[in-house]
Amino acid sequence: MVGIDLGLKQRGVLAMTPVLRQAIGFLALSNTDLSARLADLQTQNESLVAVPAAEAGAWLDLMRQVAPPTNRAARLPPDRPYGAAVYDTDRIAAGDPGLIAHVTAQLPLLVRNKADWPLAEVFLRALEPSGWLGADLSEIATEARVPVARAEAVLVQLQAAEPTGLFARSLAECLRLQAAEEDLLTPAFGRMLDHLPLLAAGDIEALAEACGCAGEEVRTMARALRQMNPKPGAAFSQTPVSERPPDLILRRDGEGWLVELNGQTAPALTLAQGAARPETLREARSLVQALERRHATVLAIASEIIRRQDAYLRGQGPLAALTINDLAAASGLHRSTVSRVTAALHMRTPRRTLCLRELMCASAPAARQQEDPMSVQAVLERMREIVAAEDPAQPLSDAAIAERLLPEGAALARRTVAKYRGLAGIPPRAARRRA
Repeated sequence: MVGIDLGLKQRGVLAMTPVLRQAIGFLALSNTDLSARLADLQTQNESLVAVPAAEAGAWLDLMRQVAPPTNRAARLPPDRPYGAAVYDTDRIAAGDPGLIAHVTAQLPLLVRNKADWPLAEVFLRALEPSGWLGADLSEIATEARVPVARAEAVLVQLQAAEPTGLFARSLAECLRLQAAEEDLLTPAFGRMLDHLPLLAAGDIEALAEACGCAGEEVRTMARALRQMNPKPGAAFSQTPVSERPPDLILRRDGEGWLVELNGQTAPALTLAQGAARPETLREARSLVQALERRHATVLAIASEIIRRQDAYLRGQGPLAALTINDLAAASGLHRSTVSRVTAALHMRTPRRTLCLRELMCASAPAARQQEDPMSVQAVLERMREIVAAEDPAQPLSDAAIAERLLPEGAALARRTVAKYRGLAGIPPRAARRRA
């Protein structure tokens, strides 16, 4: 597959040339931003000629047909479209930023009491691009005209949002939420989070004393901390989709899909006719090739996302489990390449325009190595089905729900079941019991 692979291999055959460095940079740009960058390069190289937008479609000729998975029909929920009884994510305005749209879609699953939704929306308005909360709790309570205690209770519910760490009021709280999710929040780990300035200064000896443990344990905890995301909201686009044209366009194509670069925004270059200095011609030819490789790489990644999320795009299923590493393995590209493309580009789908990153979903903890693990969204839907079928006089405990999910491949701890139950809008066992 044609693409730009940034993998580091001990072969010594890939030199980081200026042109390759330029090509890598192309991947982090939307079509519009890339067009501006190439216009600047064109003024510096007489051998480069921009192809007019009217002719770009023919020049690009870059589109991919994506066949539906052969087992798609077997994955469709029985007798009803997915999400019919829950929240309609299509009510989200197309102009919402990616982060806000992502959290809004989870809102009914996080805050079960509809009376608290206006308060939750005040929290949403205070959400910063980093994913942290940009206002004091007292300010939010005042704006929403509710007691601080009620605002704090809703904040706890919102902090269960995915990805973990959203709505944190500080770096320490953001990391603390993630540590709790990973079952790493020991007393020593908590004390390390209370002394982050010591960690930043590299003062392991003082940090070990503050944590009450050995220096080696501090180093182990610090390594785990470095795997966490201090700004979980930064992965989402902050530019309203309505203000930017899509980079990719997705259309139905019989039983499958057709994905193509937006011919109105995807830049196209060709070489000038006539004499030119060898050095400028050489650089121009490399840039044209790099642009073609960028477009092919984008389509390769988008095609794999569409193939994996076929049911979701049709409105017939939850998001499948799909991560950066999954895409990298399937496409043969390095994870940093995939990360750049999915964070930068938007695609217009039959439902709405969205960032490619919004079509990715973490997998739930698996009971075994699985080729097709359950996504968090799929587990939430399955939990709703399990609870809907339970005996109201003897509702299932969280442990019993975990036992039902285990044969299906999801190995959830009781604490994780409780968190997912909250996300799914399922009340606790005692509240579900009916005589």
